[in-house]
Amino acid sequence: MLVRKIILSQGQSPGDILTMTRAVADLKTTYPEWLIDVRSPAPAIFENNPHLIPLSEDDPEVEKYNIQYPEIHNSGWSGLHFSDGFLMDIETKLNSNPEKVAIYGETKIKKTGIRPEMWISDEEKGWYNQVHCTFLSDEPYWVLNAGRKSDNELKEYPFWEEFVSCFNAEFNHKVNLVTIGSTAVGHIHPRLKGVFDLVGKTDLRQLIRLIYNAHGTVGPISFQFVLSAAFGQSAVVVAGGKEGPRWHSYNWIDFLHVVGRLKCCMFDGCWLGGQKGLCKDLVAVGQRNVPRCFTLISPEEIVCAIKKYYVGGRLNY
Repeated sequence: MLVRKIILSQGQSPGDILTMTRAVADLKTTYPEWLIDVRSPAPAIFENNPHLIPLSEDDPEVEKYNIQYPEIHNSGWSGLHFSDGFLMDIETKLNSNPEKVAIYGETKIKKTGIRPEMWISDEEKGWYNQVHCTFLSDEPYWVLNAGRKSDNELKEYPFWEEFVSCFNAEFNHKVNLVTIGSTAVGHIHPRLKGVFDLVGKTDLRQLIRLIYNAHGTVGPISFQFVLSAAFGQSAVVVAGGKEGPRWHSYNWIDFLHVVGRLKCCMFDGCWLGGQKGLCKDLVAVGQRNVPRCFTLISPEEIVCAIKKYYVGGRLNY
């Protein structure tokens, strides 16, 4: 039996890294005898992961590959999912060395799905959740990411305060909202009234457990909804027109987008952002200019999307 040793690196955001876990699991399932390890700035995502084994980068038998998702550039017409991008790049990288192909044969990973993997230990499952410990509440809750990064106006939904008011009027605190987010430089998270505020009060593993115990998540295209995807959990994504819905979609998650409604995102997301000033259709909301695509999604529409999970019987309170 030929044992191949592989370290896969991914250095981007937690949402990207978590999405890659599907491809890592499929690689291990296809080649169970291979030894696989990962390197990322978010090691908490891989805690308890049964597919990994610690490998040393100094081991001369270890192959090291930086994994990306170049298929994102074709996603508007290819119909590929984000997880496919990682799987395809892993195949490409592992087949890039003719000497390795001669030894192990061509790598062909069997795809088993698109759902990311997140592993919660039995010990963690037995702990009280952070909402109970901090706010003495045992009511169900949704986790709200109302933040953005200062360099990306295309994740800037302008009506979170109105959404909170609408949500609380609908659920009358039988279901609560818990806000999360980083307080690091470059992260902007407004302090909202009528919520349990945990902004800046969770490390990454605490955030993972907080969402694991939630009824669902709501927010922009960011880490919180990828966690909901991993948990097979209810979620509402306020996506606007920035990114293609097929690239990010999961059947059990409501992806509120307006692709096809504006000239700037006629057939796919505009894929702009990451740098202020790139949005081509800004409108004034109060004292700010915000992307028009977000103004087409009302707070009531978000609450309605959440309510459907309860009306349909997926959730109860």
